[in-house]
Amino acid sequence: MRKGLFAICSVLLVLVVSIAALGPGCTPTTGTIEVKATLDGVAWPSSGTGAVDYTLTGPGAAAPTVIDGTKVPDSFSGDAGNWTCAYVSGGPVGAQFVDITPDSTQEVSAGGTITFTLNFVTPVEVDAWVVFDTWTIDGVPVPAGFHPLIPGMIVDARYTEGVSGNVSGNQTGQEVKVKETLWTKYHNKGIDGEQGPTRTLHVVNAWGAVWGVPPFEQKLSQQATVNGDPVAVCTDIPCPYCETISLDVEIETVQKVGTNYTKNVNWIRFKTPGELSLGAWVLLGSTDSIFEEDVSGFVGWETFDMVTWACIEVGEGFVDTNPNNNCCPESLPITIYYPLPIP
Repeated sequence: MRKGLFAICSVLLVLVVSIAALGPGCTPTTGTIEVKATLDGVAWPSSGTGAVDYTLTGPGAAAPTVIDGTKVPDSFSGDAGNWTCAYVSGGPVGAQFVDITPDSTQEVSAGGTITFTLNFVTPVEVDAWVVFDTWTIDGVPVPAGFHPLIPGMIVDARYTEGVSGNVSGNQTGQEVKVKETLWTKYHNKGIDGEQGPTRTLHVVNAWGAVWGVPPFEQKLSQQATVNGDPVAVCTDIPCPYCETISLDVEIETVQKVGTNYTKNVNWIRFKTPGELSLGAWVLLGSTDSIFEEDVSGFVGWETFDMVTWACIEVGEGFVDTNPNNNCCPESLPITIYYPLPIP
């Protein structure tokens, strides 16, 4: 009897050891990655699969592992860890890709499931346009040509812009995100047409230096750039004799379809002698200008030219049916001259 009991115990022990040895091998090390799509918030396609090219990048023995997807919905097996989905091309005919939700990078756990949803929208047809209106000095319209410098004055400009809707689509009043770049060229002409010193502009990028009438629904961003490169507040910009510097500002606003806006840009403000640079206290609420220039020490008859133009484009969810009027031609030049010495 004791002998039989020993045999039974031996068999049970072998089984326990065998199960323990096999147990870890049954634990999953991969998860499931699902990829779906929507069109205007509704699952796409309504049945079957739709052609979309995308990539899934994640961990693996030869990381990074890249999986090329060609349709939705679809599912894949992937090692546990972070996976990133990136849209490549395709989707509903005529639709615009918007984003990936809930996030383009997600973590899949062993035995778990994550879902990437590629979102598309049917774009609204609109027509974005912009024209140059007039140069202004201290807000007063002035013609192209020569204008004397008065310390403290601001050289500004006005543009008219808007996003016209498709009447049959009844988009009037709908909000649209608008991106715009406005340029002005600054050309140092020296002293009375002869070689003069390098002038120095300071970056202010005051938030209130660009505004619309009527006010934009929102103003989202404003970035000063020089020759196309972003510049920080308080940066000094050298302007040598007989060289042209491109002073730009890039802004993003929310506007209403069917509303015409007058956009005002305070380009350059001329500091009075001994005045603190606006760039030093722009964070305190200055609304004066994008750039400024210190006129202290001018000997008289220093001159510079400015020309300006602008381009506009609409954001995601909209398609511009007439890109030919997205940019306006260069304006006629305005020439600022310093008729008297400035201490």
